[in-house]
Amino acid sequence: MGHIQRRQSGRRSVYQARYRDPSGREHARNFTRRSDADRHLATVEADKVRGQWTDPRLARITLGDWITEVDASRRHRRPTTEVRDESLIRNLILPTFADCQLGAVRPIDIDTWIGDLVGRGYSPATIHKAYQLLGRAFSKAVSGDLIPRTPLRDIDLPRADRPTMRFLAAEEIRTLADAIAPAYRALVLTAGFTGLRFGELAALRKDNLNLLRRTLRVEQTLTEVRGALAFGPPKTEAARRSVTIPEFLVRELAAHIAQHPGQDDLVFPSAEGGPIRRTNFTRRDWLPAVRATVGEPCRFHDLRHSHVALLIKGGQHPKVIASRLGHISVRTVLDVYGHLFEGLDEAAATALNGIWEGTADSTRTSQAADSVA
Repeated sequence: MGHIQRRQSGRRSVYQARYRDPSGREHARNFTRRSDADRHLATVEADKVRGQWTDPRLARITLGDWITEVDASRRHRRPTTEVRDESLIRNLILPTFADCQLGAVRPIDIDTWIGDLVGRGYSPATIHKAYQLLGRAFSKAVSGDLIPRTPLRDIDLPRADRPTMRFLAAEEIRTLADAIAPAYRALVLTAGFTGLRFGELAALRKDNLNLLRRTLRVEQTLTEVRGALAFGPPKTEAARRSVTIPEFLVRELAAHIAQHPGQDDLVFPSAEGGPIRRTNFTRRDWLPAVRATVGEPCRFHDLRHSHVALLIKGGQHPKVIASRLGHISVRTVLDVYGHLFEGLDEAAATALNGIWEGTADSTRTSQAADSVA
């Protein structure tokens, strides 16, 4: 148990709370009032019993130093994710918390920070990402016994709405493909009828195609990091997948490859023959074609959404859809596209009615045969 000593400090008296930590090391803290010293000792002893005691000296590490160390220790991040996280820490977190001690940050400080970001016009999605990074740093501090608990408790975050999705009909995808530069016609059709992401398409090579078996294999993705293009592995292991393509797309791809050879056997090269830089493609080719046909807003990624809508309309099972998209679980498909399944209930009832009517026809046929016999 700890104890309190009254000590003289100059002309005034102080109350020194003294105790030993679980390892036997002695600690002391001065208070001007006896009641504050008693309260401190009671808290310390309770934390020791609960196994939540942490060394107060460790809590004096600044959040700026700690979050930088935690972020640097993270591995297996995509280069684009690493750049994004570094930017969020530098621009949104450090200006407020760089010099704050870990143990001094309170929930009210987090609330104030969130309100400030909202007031400065940051989107809810960006605020959520920054909050996650801050939460990861404090969770590491708790698990490392630097602080007893995280201050990220009961925090109200702005609602992050899902980005608006545009679903193009098959006819609209075809119209868009007809309007874009001929070198990118097959790119648009492949996106709309396979659901591949832009980076996956841009990294596709000829040896990833098996046109005889009507399959393509996603092995890499192309990203742009600090202005430099880089090939890397897909987002997840599930994204490394094989996708069966429709017959018409086999013909489109065969003609495209014959007419538009690229460097390093790229299936969809840029006009210069190298990898496609997405920003240039969007500005020079995609947006002009969109404006001339289906109208804005329409992102290239909406072709992926449209592919899902076409599959759902065709009655495909969510597991098949998840596999084609490269998702680990069907839950992602149901969470994002669940509203598209609602109209299938009536179609299911119609199909069941057809099954029932079929049994009636079968019964009448059987009865007629029996009467003849």
